[in-house]
Amino acid sequence: MEIFVSAGEASSDTHCAQLIQELDARTKISTFGLGGNELARIGTQLLMHNRELAGAGGPLEVLGQFPKRRQLKRQLWSRLVEKRPDGAILVDTGEINLKLAPLLRHFQIPTVYFIPPKLWVWRSGRISKIAKNIDLVLSILPFENKIYERHNIPFQYVGNPLLDEVPLKLTQSEAKAHLQIDPQQRVLTVLPGSRHNEIRLQLDLFAESVQAFIKRIPGSDPKPLILIPAAQIINPALIEEAFQSRLPGIAVKVVKGQSHVCIKAAQAALIKSGTSTLEAALLQVPMVLAYHSSRSAEWVFRHIVRYRGFVGLVNLFLEPNPEAALGTGSELPTPAVPEMILDRCKPELIAERLIEIYLEGPPREQMIKALSRTPFLLLPPKQLGTSPIQAAANAAWDVFRRKAP
Repeated sequence: MEIFVSAGEASSDTHCAQLIQELDARTKISTFGLGGNELARIGTQLLMHNRELAGAGGPLEVLGQFPKRRQLKRQLWSRLVEKRPDGAILVDTGEINLKLAPLLRHFQIPTVYFIPPKLWVWRSGRISKIAKNIDLVLSILPFENKIYERHNIPFQYVGNPLLDEVPLKLTQSEAKAHLQIDPQQRVLTVLPGSRHNEIRLQLDLFAESVQAFIKRIPGSDPKPLILIPAAQIINPALIEEAFQSRLPGIAVKVVKGQSHVCIKAAQAALIKSGTSTLEAALLQVPMVLAYHSSRSAEWVFRHIVRYRGFVGLVNLFLEPNPEAALGTGSELPTPAVPEMILDRCKPELIAERLIEIYLEGPPREQMIKALSRTPFLLLPPKQLGTSPIQAAANAAWDVFRRKAP
């Protein structure tokens, strides 16, 4: 069986590779398409490496990607003309995959979308594209169920792959020992992003926020170690310089990867909006979510997208009323995790919220209690088995077999 795959980012590359390996246990699978190091490692023939399309930000920041995206589409067209695969798996990255989906539909390729784009933000435009071109949506977020049901799009919640990846039994003392940190040393973990554009946008904001946070720590309390996990593609010296220049006398430790361990070692964390907030929730580490947008991205968000709900994944699934969390009600509920975006994305405001959940007291206790529900909310339905990747593979396998000529 031959499968086209499209995974435009590092996390989607990992999840797609896991899914392909699970499918390969059922029948011999060969794959080609867009991916990264993990898909290449398991033998995928890459039409293009996803680092060529890496980027984050607003419309002006992604203009430079258009030639590469057109090249990928032309390559896929040529490949489909030559030989049609038995199926296609698209993972995340809606701005790329929803451009490829109509081409796959034109060639009548059965297509599964694993980890779909955020429809609650983009609304009707992306919903119609998915309805027209996708045979089955496999979601890792439980609250998406009602959105797809409303539009009669074939949908299945399979659980969240982070349950298989995050070491849920890891203790704080074990995490500190692994990182060679004194067991009595308090830690603030900071995650400003995993891509170059993210780091460029967030680094100064996060460093200035930590600087303001340190000033709020009572004089009798020891100062924390600032722990920063850096993605493999990021130069650690760049991050270290930004923080050390603003934090004289404060220990700063930058490590390659190991985000799960770094989060668990922390008393609290400052995290860029994204999947890392789910990691912290699963590890029950109190956090503040922040995101600094480029001017063009902020303008689009305010005036075109006009989304008014929660942006943090952790808040979307912890809120008992999903409709209210998506901003469709008359009033937005109080989020479990503070969201410091747009007008609230200022170092002083971020520091105020961070000190509340760093120091012992009711705000910290309330957040830990809310986060303790996370593992149970992200489990797959019992009938699908215990592993989200296994559940996704079973569903994709059924689509490809059913659609086979």
